[in-house]
Amino acid sequence: MISKNVQAFESDNRSFADHTAEYLLCLALDIGEGMLKCGAEIRRVEDTIERVCVAYGASHVEIFAIPSVIIAAIRLPDGEYSSQVRRVKKGGNNLSLLERFNEISRNICRTTPPLAEVDEMIRKAKEKKVYPKWLHFLSYALASGSFAVFFGGSWRDGIVAAVIGLVFALIDLISLEGVNQFAKTAMQSFVGGLLSCLAIRAGLGDDVGMIMIGTIMILIPGVFFSTALRDLLCGDFLAGTLKTVQAILSTLMIAFGYLLAMFLVGGGIL
Repeated sequence: MISKNVQAFESDNRSFADHTAEYLLCLALDIGEGMLKCGAEIRRVEDTIERVCVAYGASHVEIFAIPSVIIAAIRLPDGEYSSQVRRVKKGGNNLSLLERFNEISRNICRTTPPLAEVDEMIRKAKEKKVYPKWLHFLSYALASGSFAVFFGGSWRDGIVAAVIGLVFALIDLISLEGVNQFAKTAMQSFVGGLLSCLAIRAGLGDDVGMIMIGTIMILIPGVFFSTALRDLLCGDFLAGTLKTVQAILSTLMIAFGYLLAMFLVGGGIL
C-alpha cells in the first residue's frame, strides 16, 4: 500500500529520482515529528533526523527543533538541496511508540532500505494501536487508587480515587475541538476535586486530602519536567525553557482546578 507521502510526490507527474532530497527529508521529519510527539528530548530528535539523512548520503545536514517546530535542511553530494519546516501541534508521552520510531531509525542506519519501504514502516508504526482502551482505563484506576493508599489513605479512599481515575481516563480520550491541553488539564483537575469533595460529603471516603493526592499524581507532568531539565543540561536552552514553562503552566492549571472545586463545594471538609 502506497502511503500519502508517496502519492503526493506521484501527483506531480515527476519521478522520485527528481525528489530524492525532498522525499528523504520528508521521511526523516516524519520520524523526528513522531519522536517529538512521544516525548523524546530535543537532542535525540535532532540526532535521529541527522543520522537518517546521513545514512542515505546527505553531505550536509542542519536541524533545529523546539517542542512545537522542526526546521531542517539537507544537501546531497550532487548538489541537490531541500529545506522543510514541520509544525508539531500535539505532544505527550508514549514510550512504546517512541521505541518504534527508534527501531525504524536504527534499521535505516543498519540497512538503508528503499525510501518507499521506510515510508511504509512509518505508516505502520503510526497506525498500530499500542494498548487497548480497557487497559488505559485500568491503568488510570490502579495508579490513582494506589497512590491514595500509598500516601496514607484508607481502602475506601483508594476506591474513590480509582473511580475518579476512570473519569480522568474518559476525559483524556475525549477529543474536544478547540480545547488545548492546558484547558483539558484544568477540566480534569476541577472534576477530580469536585468528585473528591462530593464523595466525602456522601460518606464514601475518609480523607479528602488522600483522595485528591491520589488523583493529582495522575496529572503531575513529572516526566515532561525531567525531559525539560535534560534538554537544559544538554545545552538546548530554548527548548528546555519552553518545556519548563509548559510544565509549570500545567501545574498551575492542576492547582487552579482543584482549588476552584474546593472553593465551590469543599467548605468545611478539610
